[in-house]
Amino acid sequence: MTTKKSEKKVEKKTEKKVEKKIETKSEKMTATLEPQPSTVEIPLVKNIKAIHADSKDDNVTEVFEREDKKIVDWMIEHPKDVINEWEYLLHKMRKKRCGTMGGTYPITLSPLFLKKKSLKDIAEVGVILDNVVDRVVDLYFQDEYVRSYFPYPELPTDWINWDPGYKKPTVLNRHDALYDGKNLKFIEFNTDNPGGRGRTDILEGIYRENPMYKNLIKDYGKPFEGKILKKSLEAMLACYKEYGGKKEKPRIGIVSFKRYVEGSDNEIVRDYFIENGYESNCVDARELEHRNGGLYSGNVKFDILNLSLRFTFFKRYPSELKDFLGAIKDRSVCCVNPLRAIIGAHKELLSFITNERNHHYFTPEQVTCIKTYVLWTRKMDETITISKEGADISIEEYAIRKQDELVLKPTDAAGGYGVKIGKGTDKAEWRDAIEDAIGCPWWIIQEAMPVPEIELPAIRDNKVVLEKKFINLNPYIFNGEYAGMLGRVSESTIVNVCAGGGIIPIFELNEK
Repeated sequence: MTTKKSEKKVEKKTEKKVEKKIETKSEKMTATLEPQPSTVEIPLVKNIKAIHADSKDDNVTEVFEREDKKIVDWMIEHPKDVINEWEYLLHKMRKKRCGTMGGTYPITLSPLFLKKKSLKDIAEVGVILDNVVDRVVDLYFQDEYVRSYFPYPELPTDWINWDPGYKKPTVLNRHDALYDGKNLKFIEFNTDNPGGRGRTDILEGIYRENPMYKNLIKDYGKPFEGKILKKSLEAMLACYKEYGGKKEKPRIGIVSFKRYVEGSDNEIVRDYFIENGYESNCVDARELEHRNGGLYSGNVKFDILNLSLRFTFFKRYPSELKDFLGAIKDRSVCCVNPLRAIIGAHKELLSFITNERNHHYFTPEQVTCIKTYVLWTRKMDETITISKEGADISIEEYAIRKQDELVLKPTDAAGGYGVKIGKGTDKAEWRDAIEDAIGCPWWIIQEAMPVPEIELPAIRDNKVVLEKKFINLNPYIFNGEYAGMLGRVSESTIVNVCAGGGIIPIFELNEK
């Protein structure tokens, strides 16, 4: 016979056992749902410190290439382990906000190592060309002839004329280039909204912890700097100070539209600013209020606006954006980049700087840099001009005759949209496109350079295979200083993430 008291004790004991079982089962389920890092052994990388002690292996680059090949061979032989590691890496990317609304950001299985000299050359040329871009934007306001080169600047001219309160006309820039190890050519300049600055640092950090490559990166790569976001913040603060801002810790608004915020680079940028002591918010430009000499979201006043959309998007909602635009016009807030920076993003600028009749506007160093590192470009309304070979030509006849050596592009497009590559286009289609574009200042013809290729491991049908990808390299230049590099790959010669490409992390090869 049992008492009511003893029955209650048994019930409580039973409940605790059941709860414990449920908790244990739940923990196990969570553990199985979350991808786990592999415990398999990946080939050990030969430590760089031992290389010079080995007379047979005195060339760091050769040793590195052999060690890199060992890892790739291991990946091909162990696809299940690679897939497991890859799932874990993608999981970490999501945790670090390196995703999109449709999934994780596309990234390569292996990184790219560049020699110090290669990185140095790309950085130095990028900085010189950044000064060239600024020179053209400044000339736009000073010289009627230069201004005539940009008859359709995409934004209302009064927006472009608004003085931002600081001198540099472009601040946060990314310049896109092709580099095959010997030849370096810049193909366009991004000065209104250069994407990828947040993800690039994050992805480098994730790769440094990736079991497949962490030893190789540790022994052959330079220490982690993560300076892209740091330089971005420093550039904005410098503009704010020159603009006349007095606050030690100004509040930053990262401006976009709501539907573009979730899973975007903006969230990473915002988090970095907050972590470093600067209150920041991702804000919808339509919801901002211009009152009492300031720009507000609710009762929160912003000191700096970081524009994080292509500027043309701000033309879409004229009535909703009156306060936002009014505050920029009245300099009630420091705006970075300034709206006038859109001139630097126009491909007409490439035509202007590569035309020798305009070289008197630039320094000898800048002219040499332009001739060496920028692809010959002409607007399609420059019907009589000088070819890349230095001969007088009719642009229409020349474009049709030299089809395989040229690319046709709209001057204001991004993401590779509207681009026609002569070599891959049917002759009749190319002729029609040239005839449609002739006389139009919003189309350019550009010298074609073979897009560099790289062989990379990729997962296909649960196997690891080697695939050739096209690659371009894109240095960030913030406030006139090199800040880092974005690498992009694609199966198409139009290398762009928006057009289905992916990101490849870049590391400097430590050759000491």
